[in-house]
Amino acid sequence: MPFICENVECRAVLARGQVGSIHENEGWCFYCPDCKVRNELKDIAVPGGPVELVQPERSGLPHKVIATARPLEDGRYSAQLRIQRALGMKGTYATEENWEQLGVFLDAQEAVAHAKSIAADWLDRKA
Repeated sequence: MPFICENVECRAVLARGQVGSIHENEGWCFYCPDCKVRNELKDIAVPGGPVELVQPERSGLPHKVIATARPLEDGRYSAQLRIQRALGMKGTYATEENWEQLGVFLDAQEAVAHAKSIAADWLDRKA
């Protein structure tokens, strides 16, 4: 089975011979030869046996969620959101959705948290 780069802008489909797996402090991984992003691998071999690496199953594609808080003139913050939905194959992303003002908040962290919760709900509905 091939490996797929989890970078939403790359999504390269790579044969096992195209990547070199390495063991780092965080565990096994490979770096995508196209975009250089680190991709996690998991050793599923029996103890004492040879290493057998697979890419961990993900609950969904690696969508890119960009939640921000834009300062307003009155000192409050507007929650903004951009979602790039990943394709299940090599390529960029299937769609990009943008929301300029999801609400106005007194605190920047509240605005970002609100935007992230909207993103989670939106991605759940689209799954």
